Amino acid sequence: MSATKTARVVGIDYLRAFFSVCVVAVHLGYISPSTIFDQDEYASHTFTWSDFVNFYVLCLAVPVFVVISTYLYALKPTDGRGLARRLGRILRLLIFWSVAYQIFFYTGYGFPKQIPHDAQGIALYLLTGGNTVYYFFVSLAVVTAVTHYARDLPGGAVWALFALTTLVVGVLPLVHRQTGVIFPGLHANPLNFLPLAFAGLGLARLTQAQATRTLDLIGWAALALGAACAVLDWTVYVDPCFFEVNRFALPAYTRPSLVFLAVAVLVLAIRARPPENPVIAFMAYHSLAVYCLHPFFVPVRYKMAQVLHLSGAAEVLAALPVVLALSYGASIVLPFFLRDEVLR
Repeated sequence: MSATKTARVVGIDYLRAFFSVCVVAVHLGYISPSTIFDQDEYASHTFTWSDFVNFYVLCLAVPVFVVISTYLYALKPTDGRGLARRLGRILRLLIFWSVAYQIFFYTGYGFPKQIPHDAQGIALYLLTGGNTVYYFFVSLAVVTAVTHYARDLPGGAVWALFALTTLVVGVLPLVHRQTGVIFPGLHANPLNFLPLAFAGLGLARLTQAQATRTLDLIGWAALALGAACAVLDWTVYVDPCFFEVNRFALPAYTRPSLVFLAVAVLVLAIRARPPENPVIAFMAYHSLAVYCLHPFFVPVRYKMAQVLHLSGAAEVLAALPVVLALSYGASIVLPFFLRDEVLR
């Protein structure tokens, strides 16, 4: 069990390190956007290497972080008080960083003017963390609570619920397209990540039982299903309605392909047993801080593009190491002024 535990921790460090970089790349504007980003030319789009990078590597980051969280939560015995502490910390992260971001970008206390006045607008504003990247913490709170209350379910029921909620994720884009209602196609919809609560719980049980063969089978099956479901992304789901909620004619996270691929990636991390690496350990330790801090440095991209006359993929690729360096630097310095609870 000790070998499995060591591999699990080190493997997850690699995921945190790699996908924290992917999150920054997404918010810098994706890598070499294709015509799927163009409202006038999306219909003539053909799949390119950049689509693979954007939609199956970069977009995989948030689902992977969600399933890591549910997996690790399910591994530890936790009672109601433990859940309350966990949800309290997530809520603190949500409020602190979403408010700090809006104060920073909307000139001090001018940010309340951004709050909608109608009920639907307020609901979407809260769900999206004030229209910020910190919507992640809203979804994380929901899936954490679901993971907690599903702990006592039999194994068969857990995987049945995983299948059912994944099916729901597959239907949501069609509901959005048919009805025009924003919520089903919204990237911040917690239902996008609900299957990962059951996946994390199921994988944690298999890890504790040292059922390595079953873990391997699930990993390969998830990879195959993810590849199969990716066909839906470029056939059934391509539609201009998604420009209302995304920068491209596809749903961002409302895709079963990402659910299955996130499961496959986590199984790989659990089973691969990679070597420990101090750089990876550093990046993993600061991954949450990088997530919270990097939005404040994203404008660097536009300054660099203007000064260096960059365009296309070069804008993102040149800015990425700079924004990462600034984020890591801030994550080292800020603990002198802020509590660790909002950085680690």
